[in-house]
Formats: sequence, structure tokens, C-alpha cells
Amino acid sequence: MSTVNPPMNYNNERTPGESSTEMIEILLFSLGGQEIFGLNVFKIREVTELSLVTQIPGQQGAMNGVISLRGQVLPVVSLGDAIGMSTGEPNSKMIISEFASRSVAFAVTDVDKIIRVPWSDVKPPQKYDSEEGSVFGVVMLEDGSLVSLVDIESVCHRVLPEKDATPVTTGFELNKAGPVFFVDDSIVARRKISEVLDTMGLKHSHAVNGVEAEQKLLAIASSANQNSEELEERVSLVLVDEEMPIMDGCTLTRKLKGDPRFKNIPIIMYSSLTSEENARRGIEAGVNIYVKKFDSTSLSNAIGQLLAHA
Repeated sequence: MSTVNPPMNYNNERTPGESSTEMIEILLFSLGGQEIFGLNVFKIREVTELSLVTQIPGQQGAMNGVISLRGQVLPVVSLGDAIGMSTGEPNSKMIISEFASRSVAFAVTDVDKIIRVPWSDVKPPQKYDSEEGSVFGVVMLEDGSLVSLVDIESVCHRVLPEKDATPVTTGFELNKAGPVFFVDDSIVARRKISEVLDTMGLKHSHAVNGVEAEQKLLAIASSANQNSEELEERVSLVLVDEEMPIMDGCTLTRKLKGDPRFKNIPIIMYSSLTSEENARRGIEAGVNIYVKKFDSTSLSNAIGQLLAHA
């Protein structure tokens, strides 16, 4: 692979009529073999040469140590070891990633370039519902080769586990609130969302991607109409992940907001992409509140704020 210096040096011009909320920009990189991997550019702060790594007591597995980068101490994770794709070829680059208020240096063999593809071109991998899954989507390039999109949240959950330091807020009166529907392609995220909803005493159901979520929600709306019930009794709130294969959260939100039956159903978008730009895109798509992923306090506060007077 040829080396570039993303995400600074790439063409960020969009074609006329192209919606940024329906596209994903992917940094392509190698772990030493023939396989091509990718990361969402919005989760990348910079790419740099692999610098001196300091060993720390107790490190094991894919955890290589720590580095000091511009005054910040970052854990270094060998991505090939973390996802079981190590070839033994030495790593030469570090992808400095930021997501869900975490900063991690991922050591990789080489980096290539950045591509932009529609979210609809991102297909779920064959076994993407596994707790050990390290890939959340697959993209086919023009030459027929496949790019595996790495789920770095799941990787960090395994390699750098941390306890949820944000408690669930439970002081809301939610007795009259109907069930909550949520959609996320990550089993780790679904478990954490379920824990929040269970603690708040809210019934819930879910989907694993945007297309499935749309189908299930439309079926719920049709059933409520056939039984002369208010939709709010079946779905009081929808939670959408921003990054999902097949259909991303912004696209799903716009579709729901374009359906008169869902005009009174609030939508929360939760994402590990915590920049103001991502939040703005979510709000423009129609979400009521944009919250940080894996922050139980922020999520429960948002839910309580929207449902306390339901």
C-alpha cells in the first residue's frame, strides 16, 4: 500500500446533490496480509509514524503499551492482534482514533487512501451479530476487492475494558410511557442500552440495522392503526445509532420524520462520533436529542426528558 497522511490530505469535495449524512468516508489500511481494512474518518484524529512505545506492567495480548503524543498519554493497541489478523509483519503506522471520549493509538502495517461510499453500499458481514465481532460492515471496491470496516468500539471493549462510570438517572416519572424501540448493529451497545432501559423500568424492543428497524416500526404503526390504538402506546421513543450498515441513523430518522404517523414520536440519536458536526447532522435529520454513546447518564437523562410528561 502507498502511504498518505489522512485525514488532512484528501479531497473533501462532494458531488452536486450528494448528502453528507448518507455517505461514509473510510481510511483504507493494511495489517500485513492481502486483506484491506477500513475505519470511519470521523473517528480518526491523525495518522502518524509508529513512535517509541513504553511498556507498562500487566499489559498483555494486543495491548502494546503507551505513547506520549503532544502531551497526551495514549494506549497503543496492535489492531492485527486485536482482531486475530496479525501476519507477523511489523507495524509502521499509528492511527490515532477518537470516539466516545476515548483516544487510542492503533498500530497498523500501512495506510493507503480515503474513499467515500454511500452507507447503502455498506453490507453487514456474515457473522456481525457476534459479541466477538470485530467488523461491522463490508464494502466492495470497484475492482471487486472487499474492505472490512473495523468496529473499534467492540475491539476496545475487549482489549481495554472499562467500567461504566456514568450511573443511570432514575428519578423520572415514567409510569405512563410506552415501550422504547432502539436500533444498533453492535451487540455490546445493545446490551448497554437494554441495561439503561431496564433500570429505568421501560419495556423495549430492538433491531440490528436501519432497514430492519424501518420494517419493524412500520409494522408496529400499521398494527396500531388496525387496532385503533395510538402509536405512542406501542412506541413512545425511538433510539437510533448513527453508524449502521445498509441504512445509517440519519437516513432512518429522515424516513421516520417523513411519515405523519411518527411525527409525535421523539427520536434520540446516540453515537460514538461526538463532534459538533455530527451532532448538527443528526439534528438536521430530525432527531430531538443527540447523545454520546456508552454514557448511561446522558442517555437516561435524554430519555427521561422526552418521556417524563408522556
